Amino acid sequence: MTGKRKFSLFISSTYEDLKEERQALIGVALENGFIPVGMEQFHGAPADQWTVITKIIDDCDFYLLIVGGRYGSIDESVNISYTEKEYDYAKSKGIPVLVLIKNPSSITENKKDEGYGKYDKYELMKRLDAFRDKVKNDGNTVAFFDDLNGLKYEASPTLQNAIKFANDSAGWVRYKDVSDVINEEAEGRIKANTEFDDQQQRMLEEMRELLTGFGSRLTEIESKQLSLEEMPVATKQDIDNLFRAEGNTLIIGEGVNSAKPVVGKDDVGNIPVDSAFLLVYAAEGNGQILKIKTLSSPTQITTFGKQFMSDDSPRESARWVEALDRLVAWGWVKPVGYKGEIFELTGTGYNKAEWLKEGMGIDTSREPLDELQEFGG
Repeated sequence: MTGKRKFSLFISSTYEDLKEERQALIGVALENGFIPVGMEQFHGAPADQWTVITKIIDDCDFYLLIVGGRYGSIDESVNISYTEKEYDYAKSKGIPVLVLIKNPSSITENKKDEGYGKYDKYELMKRLDAFRDKVKNDGNTVAFFDDLNGLKYEASPTLQNAIKFANDSAGWVRYKDVSDVINEEAEGRIKANTEFDDQQQRMLEEMRELLTGFGSRLTEIESKQLSLEEMPVATKQDIDNLFRAEGNTLIIGEGVNSAKPVVGKDDVGNIPVDSAFLLVYAAEGNGQILKIKTLSSPTQITTFGKQFMSDDSPRESARWVEALDRLVAWGWVKPVGYKGEIFELTGTGYNKAEWLKEGMGIDTSREPLDELQEFGG
């Protein structure tokens, strides 16, 4: 469904000095599957302009800020520019923020603040410098440009990368696409139910054959009058293979051995480093692991914004996919997304993560790629 989602993008900036940049970004946004929204779309509304702006920001999936050579007009009620006010609001609502900053050395004089009212140009320049430093050091995705070509060059990968880490609840999908997914899932459930019925039927057939075999053997015993010493005896293994319990369910037949490894505090060294790191960093974050699949690059494994793959090669991708598969097989992580893209730690997973972090001495204050080097990863 990710490939069919369209993401809404609020474009925020001063206006007169960045008209061309805003127009260029609208084109780049449309090319990358975004629905651009900005002050160009504001028309007469029954509410005041700030109420309209905040409502639109609330409905957008991403907030894109362009910083040029002007601080912009100031809202006297809060003593900051309207652009900075929009930025602060988006951050307060937890909306992912992307920032494109024009290098000061490439800004011409006619694109800089000239001052107005009680604010001279030096005061506005000082405020712009402070605002620029604020957004650079505020945990945002930031890129720099000199001209329109540079803006497009930086904007496109910035938007593409943002899609990779988009929240599952973000984006807009056509009703037809949603219907297709619902029908696909319904067909999958029907197929799963059919396969389950077939499995149950095979188990019943096995039971019939087994009981028939017992009956034939009893008949043979009666006809040959075998002594007790000659009678075949069912071993414990035979009984365990025929009847076993999983939870509250009685399983009849041999089935598949579902035993999972039990790891104690003294055994943490037996766990592969890749799986250990993935589990520990996920436990330190929000308890989730993302498995992101795109057409343009191999599958990515991330957790809470942490990158584990040293490059985008298929080999590195397979390494971390296998690390995640181990955690799922051991019951330490469970899938929770309908497309196999989101995984969460189980209660056991959190306990193992504590042991692994302590036993292996993993320092989660460092980035995973840096810490892995200490383990030869």
